[in-house]
Amino acid sequence: MKAIALKVFVTLLGGFAAYYAFFLGSVFYELYSPNAGWCGTAQAWALQCAAAFFVPPALLGSIGLWFIGKQKDTLGIFFPRLSKASLVILILCAVVNLVIFIPTL
Repeated sequence: MKAIALKVFVTLLGGFAAYYAFFLGSVFYELYSPNAGWCGTAQAWALQCAAAFFVPPALLGSIGLWFIGKQKDTLGIFFPRLSKASLVILILCAVVNLVIFIPTL
């Protein structure tokens, strides 16, 4: 039962990491694309709201994935790789969002 719960946790955080990376990528594309308009207010608000709502779960998820990585339970071949990739993505997304959010305060 514990292995199934860990797999569900890793899968959910992997999905969250993929969505978070897609969201940041789409906002940065709208902000810095060649077709960008003169006003980036909507994208700046999106990044600020993302920092307020997505960074805490990303950091807590990163801590959870780190603890899962420290355990010696066998989760199969796919889940340790997904766990490490999700951990890296969540930490990078949270850092990018915080770097953008903190100077705007």
